Amino acid sequence: MRNKTAYRVLCELDEKENALPVYFQLVIGIVGNVLAVGILWTSRLHHQWRSFYIFFAGLVMTDLLNNCACYPLVLRRYVSHFTWCLSEPLCDFLSFVETFCHMTSGMIVCAMTIDRYLHLTLISRQSTAASRLKYLGVLSVLLLVSALISSFQLVGIGNSQLYYPGSWCFLDFTSKSFGNRIAAYVYSGLGISIMTSTFIIGMMTLRITCRNAENQALLLDNSLVSGVYDKHVTAFLITSIFTFVFLWGPLLIDMFLHAAGLSKSNDKKELWLIRLMYLNTQINPWLYVILRKESMRRFYVMILRCTRFCRSEDDDQRYSEVTDFAGDD
Repeated sequence: MRNKTAYRVLCELDEKENALPVYFQLVIGIVGNVLAVGILWTSRLHHQWRSFYIFFAGLVMTDLLNNCACYPLVLRRYVSHFTWCLSEPLCDFLSFVETFCHMTSGMIVCAMTIDRYLHLTLISRQSTAASRLKYLGVLSVLLLVSALISSFQLVGIGNSQLYYPGSWCFLDFTSKSFGNRIAAYVYSGLGISIMTSTFIIGMMTLRITCRNAENQALLLDNSLVSGVYDKHVTAFLITSIFTFVFLWGPLLIDMFLHAAGLSKSNDKKELWLIRLMYLNTQINPWLYVILRKESMRRFYVMILRCTRFCRSEDDDQRYSEVTDFAGDD
């Protein structure tokens, strides 16, 4: 059963939190995911590595769902100056969406990491209609598994709970009841396993690319590679691995510690941990599309063209001044 006393106390909380981090994360999340969708659509005919973009399309849509479904409810709490509170049905809805989107995002990132490793180690790297259907099937299975795990609280295995400052809900990992502890152990245990697998396989992929730099070319789009020995891939792999582990992991570890009886808090610590987990979903589009090689190359070309245009205007102006000076003489 939900701890209604804690629920009511958080609803009537007098302490006011700063809304600036909420607005900041909302903006970077919406803008990043919309830009990611635009880039995926405009460059859809040039994608050579089909599996990456299939997984990434699922990741972008999941993160966009998280931002669009959860943040209006969170913002309403802040805009009302903490006089409005989530009802229990809304709390159940918000909890399901958050647990589903975060778990799905983690699973997809892990699948992308495994796919990168297999892309380097397997002989066959051709993208066919059959392989694309296979990846769509894998994505569907990930969504289904995530939905089943996130539904524990809806079928009586644990429940959702409101968290400080009364602006977000998640599965109740602060309760010591049997159902809540089972749900917390399953969710955090699976999440930590996914995070660990992503880190280990990512390090193996990094080791392969560092030992043989030619392998880096296999992780880029063939039509847009500027050079085989490109260190951008190494930076991309390191950044993607460590941002995922350090942003997604802290709340999962805290959840596991709560279930084990080693932590009992429901305050600012949990608020900042969920913000870190949100931040992971919000920087995904910036990391996996905006900062990929083709996007950076386009940005560099645009800057180069602007620089050349400015220089040509300066040269024309200098030539005009010299001509006028010679005419005066």
